[in-house]
Amino acid sequence: MSNNDASTRDAAAAVENGGAVRAFEVLLAIGMVFMVIAAVAPLIGRAGFGWAGDTAPSVDAELDFEVDFGDRLVTRTTDDAVVDAATGQAPVEVGEPVTAHFVFPEPTPSQRVAWLVTQMVPPLLALAGTWLVFSMVRTARRGDPFVAENERRLWALAFLIGVGGTAWSLIGEFASMLVVQRSAAADMTRITATISFLPIVVGLGVGVLASVWHVGVGLRDDVEGMI
Repeated sequence: MSNNDASTRDAAAAVENGGAVRAFEVLLAIGMVFMVIAAVAPLIGRAGFGWAGDTAPSVDAELDFEVDFGDRLVTRTTDDAVVDAATGQAPVEVGEPVTAHFVFPEPTPSQRVAWLVTQMVPPLLALAGTWLVFSMVRTARRGDPFVAENERRLWALAFLIGVGGTAWSLIGEFASMLVVQRSAAADMTRITATISFLPIVVGLGVGVLASVWHVGVGLRDDVEGMI
């Protein structure tokens, strides 16, 4: 194979890969637009400035009292098995937690702020993370992705997912419970606080990728120094 043929093949592969990267870049851009809409929509809605929509703030919360299901779960014994008396299907037991959907038609200012936090922060965090990925994809399309800027973006993404996601798993629940606790349903609900460790695991994975990227950046610099 001649050098011209090899060059032509490499150029065609570069164009094909560039097209795929460009398509992914467009998808990320579209995703960011939807994330902006998701973050702004609650602000202009009824709980925000009230410019559009009539949906009242709502929160799902665990009930702090036993729920009586009456005779709905009574079982009976047949020739073959024990079944539900009402449906004849396999019996079930309902235990805690039991969650109720609370709607606040006339929220107070503090309820509005807390509810807006629960609605706006997740898409804003997702927007920040997607922007970092978008910036990396753009550098890949324009040339060599193994640059120091992308390494820094990966570390920022690891921090955003690991620290930001973990903090939000706690702060988000606290904000939701604040909405309920400042309403007539305060005595009906149970205050809970849980921390998800999934963001930490994902953040560590991205951190490992950032470390590998650091090695790639170093190798690229070494190669350029030899030329």
